[in-house]
Amino acid sequence: MARVPITVMGYRCERCNYEWIPRSNGDEEPKTCPKCRSPYWNRPRKSMTAYEDFRDKIATALRGVPHPLTWTEIRTSAGLPQLFPNNQWVRRLENDIGLRRTRDAHGIIHWQITNNAGAGHATTAQIADPSPARSGRKQGSME
Repeated sequence: MARVPITVMGYRCERCNYEWIPRSNGDEEPKTCPKCRSPYWNRPRKSMTAYEDFRDKIATALRGVPHPLTWTEIRTSAGLPQLFPNNQWVRRLENDIGLRRTRDAHGIIHWQITNNAGAGHATTAQIADPSPARSGRKQGSME
């Protein structure tokens, strides 16, 4: 008897890199990975953007234009994947690159970079509505 190599097509999970040969002879793809059970076995993970990359892209987008931009305009020009900006990162941008956000009469927030970066700017929401400090205990129950 002669021995010959036989090549069989299989699948590889994008999540756990497990490789397998399907049991069925049909042309349909498996629904989940047999090892990690992920239904997203055939989709690569989306890479997470680091804060430094986010900061640099925002700064580049805002410094390139003379007028303030909306988040949608920034996201489109910088090629960012986020539909909405991370609130904690936006607060850091106010100190790091001198980001200033203003709300117009229609409620649209415009972003721009001021010249004095690192000064710790307050947003319009912080100026308009300062909230009182909270104590650690419940108010009114023992008074």
